[in-house]
Amino acid sequence: MKLLEKLLEKLGLREASGFFEGSGAGQVSSISTPANLFKRRLECFLKDPDTYVAVMALTAFVVGPGFHVSGRREAVELVNEFNRRVGMDQILFKAISEMLWAGNSFWLKIHESGRLTGLRHIPLPSITAIHRSDLEIKAIEVRSITGETVKLDFNDVVHFYFIKHGDEVLGSPINRPLLEERVVYDPDRNSAYTVPSYYDIKWSMEWAMWKVLMKYPPRHIYQFPKIGGEAQREYAEKIKQMLPGEDIVTNQEVRVIDVKMDPRARFDAYIEYLDNKVTIGLMNSVLRLFTKPGFTEASAREANRLQGNIVSAIQRSVKRIVENQIYDPLLRSHGIDPGEAGVRFNWGMPEKPKITLGDVQKFYSTPPHIEPALTREEVRKILKNLGFPITDEEASIRVAESARSIVIQLRGNIPGDFSSLREVVVDRKRGISLTMLEGSGEPAILAATFDKEKWPWNAEKARTWVEENLELMKAALAR
Repeated sequence: MKLLEKLLEKLGLREASGFFEGSGAGQVSSISTPANLFKRRLECFLKDPDTYVAVMALTAFVVGPGFHVSGRREAVELVNEFNRRVGMDQILFKAISEMLWAGNSFWLKIHESGRLTGLRHIPLPSITAIHRSDLEIKAIEVRSITGETVKLDFNDVVHFYFIKHGDEVLGSPINRPLLEERVVYDPDRNSAYTVPSYYDIKWSMEWAMWKVLMKYPPRHIYQFPKIGGEAQREYAEKIKQMLPGEDIVTNQEVRVIDVKMDPRARFDAYIEYLDNKVTIGLMNSVLRLFTKPGFTEASAREANRLQGNIVSAIQRSVKRIVENQIYDPLLRSHGIDPGEAGVRFNWGMPEKPKITLGDVQKFYSTPPHIEPALTREEVRKILKNLGFPITDEEASIRVAESARSIVIQLRGNIPGDFSSLREVVVDRKRGISLTMLEGSGEPAILAATFDKEKWPWNAEKARTWVEENLELMKAALAR
């Protein structure tokens, strides 16, 4: 054993908690038991207000813009369906918040019939052991609520993390400097001393402040110089039963002395120093916006700009994890090559192009021998989206029926000069004719008439004929 320790010293390695730290270690399997580590980090996240606000705010900054997927159409449809089914936006919020306060978030890939169908969260405190090699995690052991321990191959796990330090295989939380103890060496005594973590110091100081506050509440001394005995005891009992804000009414001489103490009077500098360290350690300017009176708008704007770089770095890290550990296996499980699909996870919602009336005219007004890029129906939809009061063409068709005929009226085409009306027989055998308005430009169809004496027409059949043949009639007339 001593020989191994000397060898590790020469190689610049040291053994700690089942991990070989340093560089150049061989493929040596080792086991870490991080359950207590994650429980400690969870406690600091849930019970420290500064940490909770900082983590939740930073998570909201990261996921707030939303996301979208780009790539080959059929691959994007598959990925979007998977995102909808598993609730990817909720998964990202939980994973990123865990990544920030614990450094890691683990999700088990669920497969059915060889295809990736879902993701299941692995609670961090349930992880009892991590099996690793020199460079990576090989497997994790998880304890279920029934007490059974399950060993999971790490190829079946999605691992969210922001940054790893040294040769560590676990990620580091943003507040790691606040979580860990420090060792100080005293050369005079040739001794090493352990300095508690910033969280322990902060909580101990708050506990001491609470003790002082309980020991020194606002107190008063009542002196009655000229009375004593039973009368003094009666006054004492009445004073004890007084509610806040009540006064004493007496004809006796009385002196009231206030006993005051400011428990923070001598500790302001220490408290501010510790508060600054906590704020810096959490890397979040939101805390200053809530607590610092002198934090001006310009200071807040600059702090938010700098924090935006942290948000962008976290987004890039999450983007690569989602693409490599979720989308690529998903596509491969459906027989799609991820390289050819080109699926990309993008933060932010896709920007829609700004359409102007000039754009609509440009793509619809083309020479007669060239087919326009936009159809009439598409132009109407665009104009409606721009706010124009466009009525759906289906709703603009009116049916008028008499004993001898059915007339389908197109209300959108109103004649300006009735002398230019002309009737064209389309199908004499079935009694179909069109009423058109001729004038400047192309002829406009105003109505279609169906003779019930020549063919067994009803309103539904007549309307169907118009819907199926109207565009053909317009095209024929345009020629």
